[in-house]
This record gives sequence, C-alpha cells and structure tokens, in this order.
Amino acid sequence: MKIEHFSMGPIAANCYVLLDEASGEAAVIDPGACEQPLIDYLHSGAVKKVRYILLTHGHYDHLMGVADVKAITGAPVYIHPGDAACLTDESESLADTHLPGQQNVVTPDGFLEEGMELPLGELTIRVLHTPGHSRGGVCFVVGDVIFSGDTLFRHTCGRTDLPGGDYATLMHSLERLTELSGDYQVYPGHNRATTLAHERTHNRYLRKKNLDQSLFDF
Repeated sequence: MKIEHFSMGPIAANCYVLLDEASGEAAVIDPGACEQPLIDYLHSGAVKKVRYILLTHGHYDHLMGVADVKAITGAPVYIHPGDAACLTDESESLADTHLPGQQNVVTPDGFLEEGMELPLGELTIRVLHTPGHSRGGVCFVVGDVIFSGDTLFRHTCGRTDLPGGDYATLMHSLERLTELSGDYQVYPGHNRATTLAHERTHNRYLRKKNLDQSLFDF
C-alpha cells in the first residue's frame, strides 16, 4: 500500500491517492481540485488504473476536482447518499458561497454505506459512516490506515455549524473511532497526519463530549 498526498484547492484540502502497488490499482480520495501534480501522478507508471473516486463528504473544498479527475480517468464516483446532492447542487456543497458558478455537476456512480467493503487490488477499503460534520460523512479504513475526512483532525475535529452538521452526532462518530481496536495512521481532510493513539490522548474532542462547538475547524 502506498499513499500519495496532494494539498489542493481554495483552502488546501488534502487529496490522497491510495495505491495498491501489486496491481497498480488506485483510489483518488477527495479531489478538491485537479491540479498538475495530481494529474502527473495519475499518468505516472505507478498507477495502472484508477478504480474509484471516493468522497469522505460533499463540501466543495473536497469535490471541486471530481469532474476533471473523472474525465481523465473514467473512474466511478462514490459518495454517501446523505451528501449525494452536493455533487449536483452548489448550494448543497457550499460552492455557491465560496466559488459561485465554478462547480461542475457530476452524477454519482455508486453510494457508500456503513460496512461496505471496496476491493482495490489486494487491499480492502472499509466504509464507516461518521456523520456530524455533514449528514453523509464517512471514513475509509484500509489496514491500519484511516482516511478521516473532516470528521477527525490532529488535535481537533470538524465543525458542526454548517447545514447538515450536528454536534451530538459528531461526538458519537468520534467515539466510534476511539473504540476501534489498536492504532491507526490517520490521514485527515486538512492539515497534517496523525495517529489514533495520539488523538485518544491529546485530542480534547475524543476525551470530552461537552465542549464549545465554536472551537471546531473547517
């Protein structure tokens, strides 16, 4: 398993390319833009086929590059039904506020559900529905790695004051993550990577459930 990281788009959201090196199959996770470094990597010899475009949630900063990545790769787009409208309606993705008229409509090819397992070469991508930042927020678990989107960040978590956000629901989703057995490398939707063991100890939102939600990020 190899993970390539690209920080792209209007607020530098994290896009990841998950690669099964044995088969050359890849998944593009949260393409908030489609910039040249990502294009170059997808055209490199390492990537034989992009099998999925996967979205942790539907906010504009994580999906503005979806249409271009799909055009380049032909890969199907997957999103949770709770956020599916974000791909076709810029008022749902919040692009109308930040990048009005710039979002290209994309029809989802499939829907992510709790417990779904997606094969990627010799890897398996497991879907955890972790709403709270948005209705359709998910995390992807692959071996000892979690792609956490805007559910969990280093030392903090996603905001809940946007449409579809809910404080109590996010706290429940974070509790689910803390209860996963063992340690995981965590690749979030913004900022630097961390580990679940580190967050269990140092992240106040994983230790306490009644904090002021105005402290949340993104």
